[in-house]
Amino acid sequence: MNAGPGPAATAGRLRLAMAELTRRLRKDWPGELTPSRLTALATIARGEPLAVGELAKRMAVSTPTVSHIVDALDKQGLIARQPDPHDRRVCRLTTSEAGVELLEELGRRTTGILTDRIDRLPPAQQTALEAALPALEALAAAPE
Repeated sequence: MNAGPGPAATAGRLRLAMAELTRRLRKDWPGELTPSRLTALATIARGEPLAVGELAKRMAVSTPTVSHIVDALDKQGLIARQPDPHDRRVCRLTTSEAGVELLEELGRRTTGILTDRIDRLPPAQQTALEAALPALEALAAAPE
């Protein structure tokens, strides 16, 4: 029998810790890069060119909502729109060179911030964090 605090208490603590870490990592993002824009940009960058409808589905938001996000990313020069070779009514979204560079820079920055913070933890907490990574990765990869 598990004598620990239980899944609900663990989930609550994890949610608060993740929210605070995210807030700290977002602190020095470019002002026009909202969390939803970054999510869209990262989703577009993951692979094949995406139609707007597919991006909306992957982000679990409406097509009009994602259209506004796409327009903002396009205006910032972070994505490119390409015509669909099979359907002229559809455009496919890809990450521009500037978008790729921004994602790489943010990745370096956030990894650096986390590295510094982890390095300041006591060795036992560093070990515990490393041991928890497989469980955190499984949570992130679990189906919706």
